[in-house]
Amino acid sequence: MIDITINNIFIIAGLILLLLFLAYVVRQIRGKKRFNEAADVFRNRILTELKGLYPIPRHLEKSVFHRFRESIPKIESAAAEFRHFLPSGNRNSFDTALRDYSEHCNTIRWEDCATFGIVPGTRKPEDIGPKDIFRQNVNALLSFARER
Repeated sequence: MIDITINNIFIIAGLILLLLFLAYVVRQIRGKKRFNEAADVFRNRILTELKGLYPIPRHLEKSVFHRFRESIPKIESAAAEFRHFLPSGNRNSFDTALRDYSEHCNTIRWEDCATFGIVPGTRKPEDIGPKDIFRQNVNALLSFARER
């Protein structure tokens, strides 16, 4: 029969705690790896969809403005897949960034970009143009996909 003494109980308890700790570390490493892989996919899907629009070229042709609105479903699809990998505390901010992106892409017009700041004195230094708002919205989405 097994002789269980106080020393044996401490050794067994120590081994159990060590195994639990190692399992926790392995889980964290795997979770980080899955997040980084999902972040790479998300980032690549966004950059592929917005090629030619982001980063914002100095001059945008009127013929490309339909792409802003057309990008929304693909960006939302990429975001829906990536959202599950975000910590729950970041999901509301991510949803807000996605909503801001979609709303702006639905309203951005060539005329607004072409005429922004063209009349001297009508623009304040703190005013942000439609192209800059687009850039900020894309940057906000991409900020969630930084490696951990």
